[in-house]
Amino acid sequence: MTTSLIKKLWLHEAIRARPGMYLEAASDRRTQAEVLLRLTVESMAITGNGSERLPVVLRIWPGPEFELTCPWQCSSSEFRGNGRSTLSSVEWRMLTLFAGAPRTWEFLDGHGILLSALSSRLLLQLSSGDRCCESLYSRGGIISPLQDSRTGPPNGSRVVFQLDPLFFDDAARAHVHSDAVLDALAARFSWLTIAQRASDVRAGDPW
Repeated sequence: MTTSLIKKLWLHEAIRARPGMYLEAASDRRTQAEVLLRLTVESMAITGNGSERLPVVLRIWPGPEFELTCPWQCSSSEFRGNGRSTLSSVEWRMLTLFAGAPRTWEFLDGHGILLSALSSRLLLQLSSGDRCCESLYSRGGIISPLQDSRTGPPNGSRVVFQLDPLFFDDAARAHVHSDAVLDALAARFSWLTIAQRASDVRAGDPW
């Protein structure tokens, strides 16, 4: 692993130290959690055509834990190393943030590292149509590298995450899955479906 790559991977520490720089200058944890959820939901809907949005389904589980699915399929080449490192293209985007660079219309874009840096655990499952892979992250690092998945969606993508309780207190985590926040998301994005709220289930684990 090169020195330049190591420096890239340490960016999660900068995000955790000054999240407001990356989350629209939000100063308090409640707002930061809300912005992070909105950016993640919007990123999953973005496709390579720029203005097009894919339908996204959001489910909230007790914890709270968040589950997002959409019909986006990555290409098989996304599962291989990108030439700059042994990381796959998917893992590279989940661990590096190209601050100041032109926006790219890719799955999770630069928001992937924001989500992984501020989540205690994050599961990413992607399908290429003939193959499904998954990787697991925590607090900005890879826990389980990209590998074949037997539980991922065969014709779409899935993200499951739990906001880091060491970073977001109980009030912030309760706020981000409240009806007020979810209703605001549904009103803002016509392509978003909220299929399940935390109050709909007493127990369960989407992992």
